[in-house]
Amino acid sequence: MRRGLYRIHGVGGRPDDVRVDDDGIEMPLEEPLYRSRGYLPPVDDLPWQDDYLTKKPIADSGSAATDATAKADREQARQDFRARFGRT
Repeated sequence: MRRGLYRIHGVGGRPDDVRVDDDGIEMPLEEPLYRSRGYLPPVDDLPWQDDYLTKKPIADSGSAATDATAKADREQARQDFRARFGRT
């Protein structure tokens, strides 16, 4: 299902665009087309691109304990691989 993410200012007299997520694929739509098709959330509720990109959390890594657990899991998977395929 298509869902609006943020708005982009039009350049050179062109209409504003809305960046839309369509099942994991982002694509631009002209604002009038977005409005006419009734996608959610409403255009007026969407942030502008600059606001969206500065406030979007970058890869929520969680805590140091979570990072340590992920590192331990990767190391265990690496050791299992080496044991399975005879590499030391």
